[in-house]
Amino acid sequence: MLKPVYTTLLYGLAPLIWLWLRRSARQRGGPRMRRERRGHYGLPEVNHPLWLHCASVGEVRTAAPLIHALAARRPGLPLLVTTATATGAETAARVLPAGTRHAYLPLDWPGAVRRFLDAFEPRGAVILETEIWPNLYAATARRGIPLLLANARLSERTVEGATLVRRLQGEALTHVDLILARSDLDARRFAGFGVPAERLHTLGSLKLAPPITPAPEPFAFKRPALLAASTHDDEEIRIANAWAEARRERDVPQLLVIVPRHPERGPAIRQSLQQASFRVALRSAGEDWQWADIYVADTLGELESFMAGAETVIIGGSLIRRGGQNLVEPARLGKPILFGPHMSNFAEESERLLAAGGAQRFFDETDLRHAIAELARDPRARREMGEQAAATVQAAQDTAGLYADAILAHLESRPGAAPTER
Repeated sequence: MLKPVYTTLLYGLAPLIWLWLRRSARQRGGPRMRRERRGHYGLPEVNHPLWLHCASVGEVRTAAPLIHALAARRPGLPLLVTTATATGAETAARVLPAGTRHAYLPLDWPGAVRRFLDAFEPRGAVILETEIWPNLYAATARRGIPLLLANARLSERTVEGATLVRRLQGEALTHVDLILARSDLDARRFAGFGVPAERLHTLGSLKLAPPITPAPEPFAFKRPALLAASTHDDEEIRIANAWAEARRERDVPQLLVIVPRHPERGPAIRQSLQQASFRVALRSAGEDWQWADIYVADTLGELESFMAGAETVIIGGSLIRRGGQNLVEPARLGKPILFGPHMSNFAEESERLLAAGGAQRFFDETDLRHAIAELARDPRARREMGEQAAATVQAAQDTAGLYADAILAHLESRPGAAPTER
């Protein structure tokens, strides 16, 4: 059993974890985040809720259609949503149904987990995507709380991880009652961790479900713009150089907009681009982008508006081995999409879009330069690619309903299960 070793290590790291938590809470989240992540909660405000955990902003947005579907099917069902970040909490307040209670997920210390479960007494737990916490999973099993994974996925990095880590994760997964995988590939990967076939079901990607929030207002760039969305370190300069080569052709957008995955990197990105002789404007500094070659939009909550205003979208995290970022949002907006060779985090979605002609893959900077230039000089190809992207997402309208029905059916089928309020 590796869990005791893991727990001992976790307690040994407690001083460092505490310092990290204090710093994080000071930046965003405040005393409540610091208190709740240590397992100290006030009055629960919800009685015996269905608990769903969403790590941060992306998972909250992914889960929002599911949570709305659950609320519509069971209006009296109390819902609790946990996040690990303050930005996730802020997003939850904006996009989840009225009456949904939010709390911060406790750190995976046994005492913190115990206090969390004592405070809320959830009737069921639904973990979005791939959050595997050995002590939390074991505690839900001891209490007889059904545990499900929704939109479940395992990345290539996880599958190829260290043997001891994979063994620890495999032990934790024995406590999961039902895994609702986003793709057949992910289901096979869970099976490789020893999950029995009867506990595995593939329902498709929840990210393809239609959003609850209205379509964003397109950002007024006032000239054609190429957008690089959710970029990581080492991608910005490579994308900028490819675009600079491509824009020698007449129809290529003369403005490149870069939205980094981590906004705090904005000043460093500006410095590296300026050293490469680009004229750069920084949104967080209030600088005017009209004179700039490149606009670094280092802010939160505006990405969809920038996507809506752009001519073409390049997906970040795909030029390097990060597995790619979410390409469903630009697809839903009907934008032509370009992405690099590393899209393992969105393998099913990217393959669907490629097969439908709603996206194009590039393999290096030279390939990207050609793709930018070709799309820029062919408005019809851009329009058709965007239409196919939107149609592909539209075809998955009922995904959230499938997940909601599967979760409710599992909870209500258990002997002695508490009824879910209709």
